[in-house]
Order: sequence, then structure tokens, then C-alpha cells
Amino acid sequence: MIAIVDYKMGNLASVRKALSALHYDAIITSDPEVIQDADGVILPGVGAFAPAMANLKEAGLDEAVKKAVSSGKPFLGICLGMQLLFDGSEEGAAEGGLIEGLGIIPGTVRRFPAAETTDKGLKVPQMGWNSLVDCNGSLLSGGEFVYFVHSFYCDPSDDSVVAARTEYGIRYCCAVERGNVFATQFHPEKSGEVGLAILSKFARRTRA
Repeated sequence: MIAIVDYKMGNLASVRKALSALHYDAIITSDPEVIQDADGVILPGVGAFAPAMANLKEAGLDEAVKKAVSSGKPFLGICLGMQLLFDGSEEGAAEGGLIEGLGIIPGTVRRFPAAETTDKGLKVPQMGWNSLVDCNGSLLSGGEFVYFVHSFYCDPSDDSVVAARTEYGIRYCCAVERGNVFATQFHPEKSGEVGLAILSKFARRTRA
């Protein structure tokens, strides 16, 4: 069974539907005990960083996520769920400050440069399909196109955790991997056959 963490900030049903299409059982839950008993854990997310962290803490799910990661079971973060794994985010913070994250992946979630500072006049949020480059993650293959919706990007302190990058005004990290933890800024559950293949590779690990 794969536990999909419910902290009231996510694309939960679409993730479960994608796993169901792959013939994997998944449960949407806010129960820390169910998360600990699961064979694998997915932390999805859509929305703002600060209320997401507040919701996790209020429900005791911040510690449940940390315990799931430290247990060694397969763990997948998606979109905001990837950002929450980092030390902190500029989103919603006072100038020069950060909103504290889970501190599982060292690094900072940063705002995209303003359109006027790029040579492409890019709009924020990035919304749509983009290609993966510099892929070395175990769930990925080079040259894949996947679906993004976000206004902030992850900037790891250690390049060794970068599983893939993409370009949107700047080249930035869009997937990380460290031990049992894998996370993507893009949405595999919205990325067609490519996304289903990524979810399938992850889900197979829960049966190992």
C-alpha cells in the first residue's frame, strides 16, 4: 500500500487515479500511523509554501514525513511536495528571510527571476510542458517532456542530489534524488505516458 499524504493542499485524487491505472493500491490519509505502516509514501502538493507547512505541523504530519524518510521506505515528493522537503522557501517570507521547511534536502526554494531580468520575457508561473535535461535520476530518462505549474524553484546546496534540470529563463533543478527520497517539481500524474512510467518505477520499489 502506498500512502498519499493529505494535508489539505494537493492534487491527491489525480495521484491516486494514476496509481490505480498502474494497478497499485494507494490510500489518501492524514493518519501518521497509516503513513508509517505504508510500503511507500507520496507527498504531493499544490499551493503556497507557508500554509502547507502550517497544515503539516498542525496535523503532526511534518514528523510523520520525516519518520517515513528516515525509515528508508520509498518516498516521492511532487511539486509543492518537493519544495517542502527543502530547508526553507522565499515564498511568503519577509525580504531576506525564509519560511522554514522540513529540512530533509539542504537548500532553498527561490522565486523565479522577474521577466524583465531575462531575455525571453517569461511569464510566472511556468505553466505547461517542458523538457528534462541533465538527467541522472534513477526514475528518469533523458529528453522527456513533462508538465509544470509553479512560480518558485528549488536550489539545492549540494549538486549531487540533482536528478534532472530544465530551463525556464534559467536552468534550474526540477528533480532530486537522495537515498530513498525522490522528488519532482513537475507533475508526473499530469505528464501522460512519461509520467506514468515515472510513477510505475517508483511504485515498483514499494514491492521490493
